Amino acid sequence: MTDAAEEPTELTEYAELHGCSCKLGRGELDSLLTDVGITAPQSELICGVGEDASARRIGDDRTLVSTIDFFTPIVDDPYQFGRVAACNAASDAFAMGAWTDLTVLVVLGLPRTATDVATDLLSGIVDAVDEMGGVVAGGHTIMNPWPIAGGAVTAWTAEPSVLRTAAASPGERLYLTKPLGTQPAMGALRVEDGEFGRTVADGTTRPIGTIGEEALAWMTTPNRAAIEAAREFVTAATDVTGFGLAGQAKLLAENAGVGVSLTHLPVIEGTLELSRLFGYGLETGESAETSGGLLLTVPESGAGAFEAALSRADVFYREVGVVTDGSGVDLEDPTIEPIGR
Repeated sequence: MTDAAEEPTELTEYAELHGCSCKLGRGELDSLLTDVGITAPQSELICGVGEDASARRIGDDRTLVSTIDFFTPIVDDPYQFGRVAACNAASDAFAMGAWTDLTVLVVLGLPRTATDVATDLLSGIVDAVDEMGGVVAGGHTIMNPWPIAGGAVTAWTAEPSVLRTAAASPGERLYLTKPLGTQPAMGALRVEDGEFGRTVADGTTRPIGTIGEEALAWMTTPNRAAIEAAREFVTAATDVTGFGLAGQAKLLAENAGVGVSLTHLPVIEGTLELSRLFGYGLETGESAETSGGLLLTVPESGAGAFEAALSRADVFYREVGVVTDGSGVDLEDPTIEPIGR
């Protein structure tokens, strides 16, 4: 019989909420920010609260972009958890159009009974940051009941290059650079061998392990290549994470004073059925995404060149809707496209 002490640490068992689904809900977050009075523009910043990251002028031709992002485990493998966490944290800077001199200060918290995974977890973060052309400059580690990993991220760009959701305009096309469905994919993977494993397996025609592997591959794909290829054509950007596609589109719509019509949802093949089983709301854009793609607005005149640039860079993209002169988000009977790797 295997000694219990020798069993591998299952990180997801420590937390009740996983990945970006552990985020505070948008309504609660808005109330919190309003209560402490930091929702108004700040004269010292180009932008701050309400965007993916803050942007502060540090010279005539430089703007420092800063953000912090960390979350609970979405996978049990500590190395892969670290890679996902790093890609997700850096994505907020990329969404602002900043990637030069990418620097990460690691945020890491582990229960006392899970400190054995620290080396693998940190190695995952370091390797991912290295792949993104950045450097890990330090960080902070604590004991914490729920494991957490991520980092404080900085990068710089020229001020005219700062991307803001507030810059979206009616008539622009909307693009997404990764398929949706990470929440149902990883949720199914966590119960694959449990009491409801057979029910979940019967809920889709694809193996749960395959769906989970594909979701992990997308989550560990950095958004740097996408923004480098697309930057010159893009007007506004945000990355799709815990608020889901509809939530991020709503944020863009409110910040820019426009409407958003979502007509096409690319989803990891098999996740739509799993989402319906779990009630995550993937078909309505409500399912939380972890380390999701960039949601980009592109003027009609530049759409062809934009698509060609992403194709040359071997970056996935799909046109998912259009910016309108209305308000809010319209997502009614969208075309759902299964995406397999």
